[in-house]
Amino acid sequence: MSRALSNHPRIGIGTTERVHKLAKELGYEPNTQAIFFKQKKTFIIGEVLPDIKEDFFSQAISGIEAAATLHNYTMLFGQSYDDLEIEKRVVGVMRKQRVDGLIISLSKETNTYNHLQAFEKYGIPVVCFDRVPSIKDLNKVRCNLIGGTIEMVAGFFNKGYTRIALINGPNTLAASNERLKGYMEGVSKRKLKVDMQLVETTDFSKESTMEAMKKLLALKNPPQVIISFNDYIHMDAVQYAKQLRIKVNKVVILPAMLTFLSQVTLLTHLLFL
Repeated sequence: MSRALSNHPRIGIGTTERVHKLAKELGYEPNTQAIFFKQKKTFIIGEVLPDIKEDFFSQAISGIEAAATLHNYTMLFGQSYDDLEIEKRVVGVMRKQRVDGLIISLSKETNTYNHLQAFEKYGIPVVCFDRVPSIKDLNKVRCNLIGGTIEMVAGFFNKGYTRIALINGPNTLAASNERLKGYMEGVSKRKLKVDMQLVETTDFSKESTMEAMKKLLALKNPPQVIISFNDYIHMDAVQYAKQLRIKVNKVVILPAMLTFLSQVTLLTHLLFL
């Protein structure tokens, strides 16, 4: 019967049709778990993101799910809320469900990777994207943040801006370290000493970002341009500047920025004072 229901070539057409007709009349549904167990596949991909409220991650979910659907896979989705312990728990559940693969963007607290490396025992591939670990033995999809930031800084210098500040993300994120490296290399290429007073970090909270802005704007020689880590940090920074009645975001077009992969509209990450 199972062979007929799966249209096995060794079963005659007449028999196959009669079995399908009978199964429909009886309301029969195949035991997919048993089938998947036999095939050693679940056709489910796990996906873990920091927070779906961020537009970037909500768009990522849609894109990943669309690609998965084309290949007859479904998604098992979870959020870490930027908490390492929650991330470990969600990932552990997906591992026990024996997903066929895991796609994850790490939480800002993630600095150990045993919970990801545990998938190797079961032959389950793991792909990290956007927020990726610094270790080499995990698959990663990310932007060239170092090269892109170097180009961006160079573009500002070419437009006459010399006091360029950076509000970076948490130091635990590889992306933050890459942005900082690109920023420092971009400034150094101008034979200038990097002024670390122009570099602040935020933990992504509104309060932390505003504190970073407060320090930058309180400098004796404040910045002309502030580069922020993402859209949400940018919006909090703009809000703080407006509270001080500072006009922000002059229109500046930098051709070099157009070559930067996956900008997430980089102009929205720039605060001109």
